[in-house]
Amino acid sequence: MIHVAYRLWGGDGFYAKMLGTSMLSMFENTKEKVTVHIMHNDRLTPDNRGKFCYIAGQFNQQVEFHNVEEIAGPTLRKFEAAHPIRSGINASWYPLIIHEVFPDLDKLIFLGADTVFNLDVGELWAYDLNSVGGGAYGFGAVPELKSPPDRFRLCTDNLVKHKNYFNADVLLVRPDFFKENFERILESCKFIFDNGYFYIEQDALNYLFSESYLKLPYHFNIILLDIRLDIRRINSSPYRIEKAIYHYAGAKPDLNTDDVFNRLYFEYFLKTPWANADMFGNLDKALNKMFRQSQNESRDNLLHFTNLLTERKRAFFVDNNFLESAKQIFAIKDDELIMASSSGGDKFLSELENSKGKVIFFLLINNYWQARAFLLSQGFIEGTDFINGFMFLSERHGLTFNFDSKPIVQEM
Repeated sequence: MIHVAYRLWGGDGFYAKMLGTSMLSMFENTKEKVTVHIMHNDRLTPDNRGKFCYIAGQFNQQVEFHNVEEIAGPTLRKFEAAHPIRSGINASWYPLIIHEVFPDLDKLIFLGADTVFNLDVGELWAYDLNSVGGGAYGFGAVPELKSPPDRFRLCTDNLVKHKNYFNADVLLVRPDFFKENFERILESCKFIFDNGYFYIEQDALNYLFSESYLKLPYHFNIILLDIRLDIRRINSSPYRIEKAIYHYAGAKPDLNTDDVFNRLYFEYFLKTPWANADMFGNLDKALNKMFRQSQNESRDNLLHFTNLLTERKRAFFVDNNFLESAKQIFAIKDDELIMASSSGGDKFLSELENSKGKVIFFLLINNYWQARAFLLSQGFIEGTDFINGFMFLSERHGLTFNFDSKPIVQEM
């Protein structure tokens, strides 16, 4: 029997649907018997619990539910005290308590919900943590070799070698390893918090064990954030789906099914019990919500600027290669201030300070978001003291826009 555990904090929303899609894709590609263990909290709804059971029943497989708050609540409080998480979402600690949730299992595959299988999970299960290479390992993971080294501060701070830094959303583990190392792991979580490292439990485990885990092959955890960046950078022939576990980390699916990864997700999602008549009602509600928000924001902004320009003059800070276009598009008059970016940031900042309350600057520069962060830190107000001038332009002016349908998918 293969044992697979998922972590699920939001059992009442999109991640439950992703988990169900992942389960179904695993069962469809796997010959062996599997027990899926869902680590959840009180947010798991009866309806979603029933859908998980239905998926398992379709494939004559098993699913079991483990309320981690009931089983390991006091231990979760220890991690929360060592590393407070402002959002209150404590699923980061789920892999670190598996020894309490599964005390009788010798081996376990641990997964995040945002995975899709295109291989037999038995291939991963076949790795032996106790005898590979003649030694014993606490867990196996896939190194994040395709991620840029500067993504992880543990690497840039020389605490972990980039070649060893692993992702913690696909793990092959011995639960008793986490019991044996509990105090060390708890201290590592505190160290990660005290030093402002970003990736929480992943950084905590890397800080301790980056030199001593079993390195698993890349195809067991292909992170789509990185593979999509590779595809755009290389611009080679279309990507072919491989026999792999695809990890939708930072790259949740959208409605563009020309994208092979979105298509892979939907090929499995449409076989789940969430693909029903209610799905179309959810799509209608999500589209209406996005349209109303867009319309309201546009109209509010239009009214705000209409009123603001009765009190303030316009001024422009523009990239050199856009100067002539800006003059035509915005019908800039001779008595309106226009500054080329080549005049320097210091001169622009001085003008902005001297004219505060009298002028609104339209910024038409490529590094707007970097400039925005700096201006906000200096006490200037976006939309009142300065604004991104490109937001007023359309495709007629050479800009391209891509509609982000991820929020719609997440309401399906």
